[in-house]
Amino acid sequence: MKIIVGTVFLLFVINALALTEQEFIDKVLSQDTRFEKDKIYVAIKQIELDASKRNYAGWNTDLSASLSNSYYDIDNNTTSASIYEKHRQNNNKSIKLSTTKNFLSNPAILTFSIKRSIPDSDITRYKQGALYTGSNSKYSITTFDNTYKISYKYPLLKHGENASGLKTYRRDILDLEREKFDFNDAQEGFLVDRLEQFIDWNFYQKNAEIYQDYSQSLTIIQVNKAKDKSKLNTAILRSKQDISSNDSELQSLKRALVSVLNDSSLWFENPKISTEKRLKIMPDLTQYLQHNVRSLLKLEIDKRLKNIDLNYHNNQSLYKLDFNINAERNDNKGNIMTADYKSKSVLYTASLDFSMPIGVDVNNQKDIQVTQLNLQKLNIDYNNKLKDILADAQALIVGLNLKKRRLLPIKN
Repeated sequence: MKIIVGTVFLLFVINALALTEQEFIDKVLSQDTRFEKDKIYVAIKQIELDASKRNYAGWNTDLSASLSNSYYDIDNNTTSASIYEKHRQNNNKSIKLSTTKNFLSNPAILTFSIKRSIPDSDITRYKQGALYTGSNSKYSITTFDNTYKISYKYPLLKHGENASGLKTYRRDILDLEREKFDFNDAQEGFLVDRLEQFIDWNFYQKNAEIYQDYSQSLTIIQVNKAKDKSKLNTAILRSKQDISSNDSELQSLKRALVSVLNDSSLWFENPKISTEKRLKIMPDLTQYLQHNVRSLLKLEIDKRLKNIDLNYHNNQSLYKLDFNINAERNDNKGNIMTADYKSKSVLYTASLDFSMPIGVDVNNQKDIQVTQLNLQKLNIDYNNKLKDILADAQALIVGLNLKKRRLLPIKN
């Protein structure tokens, strides 16, 4: 928990950095190879989101065709002298193009379709058990049908069979957001370690300047007594040891930074940390933590994911009530035995379709109960995490204020 609060504190520091510090941060964050794996995870989630969006809300187009043939042989045992149909051979060819669209904002389904069908029949007629020898003993009926249809379906209660696709899309949005938080965590963890080294680097660099000034001041001191000379020599020796020890730490740290950042220019640079920083007053610390601490934001996403699942299962337990409107146009032409014909028709329909299951969907009820318990558990985790972070943040603020008072000059 202290690490989390320390990270929040360092982020506050980052927001007020001077230019040289910002340049150092840019060097750190430019290490793409360090975060390449995390970037891949984000890219995967983005691909999954794009695919689920196209799969659900894109225009899904189908092309279908059929070819059928049937033959009828009719036995007609009668003493009637009427002509009757003895053989009929039906041939039917059809092709259909349809496209369907779902909407991200509501559960409606819109469908457009075009169908072309050519049914024809070859008919043989008999009379009194023998082939009819008059006119039209054999004839053909041919029909050409073109059908254009638009349908709109709006589920008023239970969503349709594509409801799981909408659930997947909504989950993928949050999964991508959460993966980006993980990527930011990886960057921040690496950045915090490097900033600690940067601060140490500045510390050793300042120490080197102080030790050097101190050593030079010792060399200009003039003493006469042997005892004083001995003390002076001892002080000079210790200052050289301090310089050597500090330089060793400084070079070791710079070597580590050059290696981890793969940037040899750091050998020739000196850090500068701005001391002109001002604390930012948070009028509502709890609200600030809820909107800025990623561990809380990730728990909030987990809760939203469970709510998506719960809403889906609750919806699937409802009755089915669909509102439908359709418009259909049919262009038809063909022939019968003795004439040709051509017609056009338009059909409008509106309907309400209701259905309900007999019994209870046990699996769906189980999913509702389990999801509710998991959501309750996440709420507990979130509240406990918020309390811990808030307590650590308040303790950090108290500690900073105490140190600030110690640094203030004492007034007589």
